[in-house]
Amino acid sequence: MKTIFDRQLLITLVPSLAVLAVTAAACILFDVSIPAMTRDAAALAQIPPLWGIVSNLGILLWCSAATICVFAAVAVFRTGPRDAFRFLLFSALLTAYLLFDDFFQFHENLAPRYLGLDDKAVVAASGVATAAYLVAFRRFILLRTRFIILLLALGFFAAAVITDVILEPWLLLWIGQWQYFIEDGAKWLGIACWCSYYAVTAHHILAGAYRLPERALGQRRLAAFVESDL
Repeated sequence: MKTIFDRQLLITLVPSLAVLAVTAAACILFDVSIPAMTRDAAALAQIPPLWGIVSNLGILLWCSAATICVFAAVAVFRTGPRDAFRFLLFSALLTAYLLFDDFFQFHENLAPRYLGLDDKAVVAASGVATAAYLVAFRRFILLRTRFIILLLALGFFAAAVITDVILEPWLLLWIGQWQYFIEDGAKWLGIACWCSYYAVTAHHILAGAYRLPERALGQRRLAAFVESDL
């Protein structure tokens, strides 16, 4: 039990301390103020905390989907089928990139500013990566998951990209700021469907891997965790 606790403590504190170390180094090397790196963005900008609420909720759902996929991948690594593990692992990697892109505005800001990349090229590369993922796991997705909700997510994402890249000039003339409502609303619905798809899929994979009725899975796993902790 002590070994498990030590491992958990190590896994928890080492990455957390690494984040603080990188933050401190960035403040020193690039002469950035400490509050700019540590405080909440709304507090720094002195704006109401509810501004950007839809975007912030989307970030939470991205993070939830990535975390669910990582957790499920680890859970089935030894006991589950290998194709399920690979699917969950690459789903986690893809979702983590989409989270990174959205949270840090990679294609909109970081890539053009620091890497000299065109934002449309970065979006296109993300689309190619997503298409490659779908092709690689097409049989698993079509035969072993409820893929309709994933298709909805992809449809909403496509609508958001088309609105941003192609239709934005005309929509701004016709409906003004409601163009952003359409674009960001489609993106939000896509993220919600994406998170829902992977949450349900991970649940089904775990239920199958442990050969438990789905309703009993949570109770059995919780009981086993409590017993191992005593």
